Amino acid sequence: MTFDTVTELWRQSEHMFEDNTVLEIDLAQVTRTDSAGLSLLVEWMRGASRQSGRVEFLNLPDQMLALARVSNVEHLLAGKRSEQLS
Repeated sequence: MTFDTVTELWRQSEHMFEDNTVLEIDLAQVTRTDSAGLSLLVEWMRGASRQSGRVEFLNLPDQMLALARVSNVEHLLAGKRSEQLS
């Protein structure tokens, strides 16, 4: 989830938000991320909120959590890191 990939990810996900939907997005397969990836997560949360839904992120990568801490948005990412699920 980097500057190179988030535009396409956004296009593919634009219509996944339906009324009152709770989406669980598992990020276990994410191997690289940057601030664009973090922005995409925040935008997904906004999209769900506009439709009275919500997004829950599972298996947040350490790199994503570090970016969220530095950006002071860690509290927004309600999810679990992979080692917490073991």
